[in-house]
Amino acid sequence: MKDLWTYLKEEHAKGRPIVLYGTGDGADKIIARLSEDGISVSGVFASEGFVRDRYYRDMKVESFDGIKTRLEDPIVLVSFGSSRPEVIEAIDKVASCSECYAPDVPVCGGEVFDAKFYNEHQEQIDGVISQLADDFSRDCMRDLIRARLTGRIEYLHKAECGKEDIYSLIDLPEDAIFYDLGAYNGDTVKEYLSLFPSIRRIVAVEPEPHNYKKLESLRDQIDAKLDPIRAIVSDSCYGSSITASARGRGTRGNPASSKTIATPAISVDSIAKDFDPPHLIKFDIEGYELAGIRGAHDTILNFRPLMRIACYHRSEDIFKIPEEVLKIRPDYKVYLRHLPSIPGWDTDFIFV
Repeated sequence: MKDLWTYLKEEHAKGRPIVLYGTGDGADKIIARLSEDGISVSGVFASEGFVRDRYYRDMKVESFDGIKTRLEDPIVLVSFGSSRPEVIEAIDKVASCSECYAPDVPVCGGEVFDAKFYNEHQEQIDGVISQLADDFSRDCMRDLIRARLTGRIEYLHKAECGKEDIYSLIDLPEDAIFYDLGAYNGDTVKEYLSLFPSIRRIVAVEPEPHNYKKLESLRDQIDAKLDPIRAIVSDSCYGSSITASARGRGTRGNPASSKTIATPAISVDSIAKDFDPPHLIKFDIEGYELAGIRGAHDTILNFRPLMRIACYHRSEDIFKIPEEVLKIRPDYKVYLRHLPSIPGWDTDFIFV
């Protein structure tokens, strides 16, 4: 299968213009990858209501109609991510009238999932596919791999499921203990409690101070006991820091930054020494998932909690996460589910 980057290099050599739909970090990463092949960008546009009078990298941000008027037969690269239905609808509308792709550039850095990366890891990928517990998971994995290689949005849509398809896999006992790792502002605390009222205690870990304050405020608003912890989840306990300007779910440790907030790193095993062991763990920890699994070794081995683990922050997560878990407990059933999102974010392994 020819990957997107090879195709773009060939089309650019023919003189076809390549334009970006969106600005920001995703656009920066796509431009960096294109520049490796000597590919330049001919323009950038935004959705209606976001055009305004602004520039990105010395390019005026245009409307899609403006791009189509100025350039003949452009290739559109979606350079932001969203799971909002109205945004996905807007992307699909662009894709319906122009050649459009959603490049997969890792959220947390590292190698891009191109043909070279796939060929180097095909044996591991095939091994994970063979270990998945149902046909839906296997089909989902294949479609997500195709989406990463080709950037074709239709493969992401083929891989989609609803939230009910994820939660139907989770069966919790009465008085269940839930570790919410990457709890953000408490949105997942409320969501899981609404779906699983048998949860009696939640340990919620979130490093970003603004989000943590919102998380703390939930203590008096929910029936279950909530123990919030401001920390980074990793493979051991040590001193670390996060960027002072970080907001939202994108918070990651960055000790080299000149503006940092001291934030301890803790492991799941250390949490389990201070609290009851978990029946369910959710890992969505911005690229620390593999380290988080290693730091949960004893908890996984001794208590075999149900786990939902995000696998889209780094290219290798799609095969290394199940490898890491199954090294500890090979008796897990492994499912893969992808909620609607462009590009292939909101993708999780569920270990049952």
